[in-house]
Amino acid sequence: MNLLALEYGEEIFIIDCGLMFPEPYMLGVDLVIPDISVLLAEKDRIQGIILTHGHEDHIGALPFILPRLKVPVYGTELTIAMVRRRLEEHQLLADCDLRVIMPGESISGHNFVIEFIPVVHSIPQGVALAITTPAGLVLHSGDFKIDYSSPGGEETDLARFAQLGREGVALLLADSTNVERDGFSASEAEVKKAFRALFGAARGRVIVTLFSSNLNRVQEIISLAAENGRKVAILGRSLLSNIDIARGIGMLKVSEDTLIDIEAVGDLVPETVLVITTGSQGEPFSGLSLMASDNCKWFKIAPGDTVIFSSRFIPGNEKAISNLINRLFRQGALVCYSPLAFTHASGHAFRDELILLQRLVKPRHFIPVHGEYRHLDLHARLAVAQGVAPDRALVITDGELVELDERGLRRLGRIEHGKVLVDGKGVGEIDSATLHDRRHLSQNGMVLIAVGINEVNGEVVYGPEVITRGLIADENEIILDELSRVVTAALQQIPPVERLDWIEVKAVLRRAAKKYIRATLDKKPIILPVIIEL
Repeated sequence: MNLLALEYGEEIFIIDCGLMFPEPYMLGVDLVIPDISVLLAEKDRIQGIILTHGHEDHIGALPFILPRLKVPVYGTELTIAMVRRRLEEHQLLADCDLRVIMPGESISGHNFVIEFIPVVHSIPQGVALAITTPAGLVLHSGDFKIDYSSPGGEETDLARFAQLGREGVALLLADSTNVERDGFSASEAEVKKAFRALFGAARGRVIVTLFSSNLNRVQEIISLAAENGRKVAILGRSLLSNIDIARGIGMLKVSEDTLIDIEAVGDLVPETVLVITTGSQGEPFSGLSLMASDNCKWFKIAPGDTVIFSSRFIPGNEKAISNLINRLFRQGALVCYSPLAFTHASGHAFRDELILLQRLVKPRHFIPVHGEYRHLDLHARLAVAQGVAPDRALVITDGELVELDERGLRRLGRIEHGKVLVDGKGVGEIDSATLHDRRHLSQNGMVLIAVGINEVNGEVVYGPEVITRGLIADENEIILDELSRVVTAALQQIPPVERLDWIEVKAVLRRAAKKYIRATLDKKPIILPVIIEL
């Protein structure tokens, strides 16, 4: 989740506006977006949102934030096209100001000139930002790598970085994701070579799963499939959407006789078909998961089919991916994945590429961005090793304010910040208490005690009926009967006239059930007495 605000005088520009996916403890939460309360208080000063590329962790929060900020959004053609599609899905497009800025072009404010510099990443048309300010030149690397074999012909403009270094860079902010990995990142040419060998050796269907935004690799896969005489089918809503966007702006070249509908796959000879699908992270309802569980309605995995995972295993997803691979092997497929086969190259610079960036730019000050805390710390140490003064390489965390001027770079303190949880159509309505209740329910279950009481004389007309969920099996009648007896006895001890005090009745029922369950099951479920007035 990325959102950086740059402020000078009366102007503020925001760089990126991303989301993150929920942590395991955020039960039921769909998305997590940044809390922009502090920015809303200054919204009249915000001149725009600058996007470095089209990944969800850089653009995904826009449908939730733009209705509140209403500022122009700047990005490259593909990035803006992807934003436009998401805003259309939320029925927000008519009220948004989207502006295409291509690599090499700039936008200007009173105090800012922001130049878009092309960089290679795992999605096309990524950019770094050279931001000229009265306090000095700030260079933001965006997410980048150095690769001169990108299928789209894109290159990271090292010559421009070197030129900026000669002119003087006051502050560099650089991608820290792969700072732990020595050497240079692998090139897409190496992935293409591996794919060509795998496709040539395959005897049944070929099924490739990858991140839906990796459009350059999608292009290579489709081209290699055509070379091998295979038709290509696409499975997965996000893949179909991104391919449609890329074709719409002329970025993806696919002949009409190569693409087929997924419905036609089962009617063709397996050796003549390649399927590109979602599901590389083991998502339960993805196309690949449906194939692995024999629930794909268009075709079935058969012995001899080849399944290729062309993505990294995101930390936290390893178990789901492992289970998915096991199911595919049980279906008889040959499954290719790292480290068994070379099927993926990272879109983020490795350590030697980061060193090269430091030597070209020669920044006076450095802030590592985009990574976990250990990545930021290691990247700051790397910068110091390349000549940045230790007191000029700052590791900052969410909500921290930093000031740059002629005296240098220093911390100013913190602002209120946080995360807003998106749950269905609810934005910001889930708090820590709700998450606690959800975790409690998931671990201990629930007990519902329903009682009907005459609202005039306090006589028990119905129940108490005890219903449990997630506590014990329904067929465990002995415990259910005993629990019903315990709460009935507790209810009968309350004089009829006092039963008109619903609060007291609920408290008595809750205490009785809690005591019995704790003694019998050593559990602490959520207990919900319900009083029905009759």
